[in-house]
Amino acid sequence: MTPPNLPSLSAFACLPPNILTAPAPFTLSIPSKEVNLLPRLARSGTFGVPSYYNTEADAASGKFGITRDWLVNATSIWTSPSQFSWRSHEQYMNHFPNFRVNVTTPSDNELYDLHFAALFSKNESAVPIIFMHGWPGSWTEFAPIMDLLVEKYPAPEELPYHVVVPSIPDYGLSTRPGEVHKEINMTTAGEAMNQLMIELGFGETGYIAQGGDVGYFLARTMCGLFEECRAFHINMFFLTEEERAAVNDIPITPEEATQVENGDKWGLQGSAYAAEHGTRPATIALALMSSPVAMLAWMGEKFIEWSDNRDPSYALSLNTILAQVSFYWYTESYGRSMWVYRALKSEVPSPLPPMPWSSTKPFGFSWFPVEIASLPQAWGDYLFENMVFHRRHARGGHFAALQEPAEFLQDIEDFVAIVKQNGTFA
Repeated sequence: MTPPNLPSLSAFACLPPNILTAPAPFTLSIPSKEVNLLPRLARSGTFGVPSYYNTEADAASGKFGITRDWLVNATSIWTSPSQFSWRSHEQYMNHFPNFRVNVTTPSDNELYDLHFAALFSKNESAVPIIFMHGWPGSWTEFAPIMDLLVEKYPAPEELPYHVVVPSIPDYGLSTRPGEVHKEINMTTAGEAMNQLMIELGFGETGYIAQGGDVGYFLARTMCGLFEECRAFHINMFFLTEEERAAVNDIPITPEEATQVENGDKWGLQGSAYAAEHGTRPATIALALMSSPVAMLAWMGEKFIEWSDNRDPSYALSLNTILAQVSFYWYTESYGRSMWVYRALKSEVPSPLPPMPWSSTKPFGFSWFPVEIASLPQAWGDYLFENMVFHRRHARGGHFAALQEPAEFLQDIEDFVAIVKQNGTFA
């Protein structure tokens, strides 16, 4: 559930001085009819009968998927007003300054109606940072980071960053008038994110891109293609076949070796969902958008398996998972979010397609032990001269900003300090 007393953050809604297009303030308010319909649909759903697979499954280890018992229990909590409150989560989201703005990508004249949350600074030397999420997450993955920043820097004059947290293109609350007629890709989506930062007034100063999951691909694309993106920090990394061959004999720590082994196993046994998304996006989206319980099963498995669940008391809370699934359901965004997998996995089997990359702009990497794809430090040192920051953590996984917000934020602050020191931001 959400904090009972939420402080006003309206002071952080102050727009940057060099802004080109002023965004409109936005408040999320799902109609009551839709809020009430979800639990009714979930209650009316039918669960498959017990089987060997849904009885012996263990989502935490990736064995078979989720159990029937987990799905039945999660649905029961989801549909109980005393145990899950969408309005409480909605109130928490609205406690941050939220905005909408239209941007047009110069390369193809495509119009985007983008949503983002923000903490704007009144500090003249503030460094702009865009934080980008992935699937099955949303912009709210970074809400704990924003809470910590406000706690540490209570006034906009003290905040040393302009923090921009969008719903990435075609995800959640970010839409396009042409989304039914035109497919986007990593380059055009990255261009939309870059244009957002330009419209907010950060074209001349430049900005830092941060991302994991889809955000990782966007961050590297933006830094590789657009001069406004001056540096990037990532917490996921897919090595190409050539890169992996070049570093395979370089010693790494036992913890890193375990993570690499688990990542290889995930590639063989845990990535079938991506092939389904990439090759049959219409079918899987229509199936999941027809039933909230089906969507919960498909997405819930990933939140469990990809998070650090080695200690059950540390795992992502069920309420957090339910809120994320509810967000996809209420925004009706599942179908339009499939473009990512079309861009990455439209053929099976196939390696990931070549991605833009900057070999000169500084980048930092945060290593979390249960991430599905990562970069050991010795390998990064060998491959990338521009890797100026690498830090390993004892806990955390794919949703590190949710599970380890304090350590995640410390990494960002330390990376920004290095980038400022080397003159990237004068």
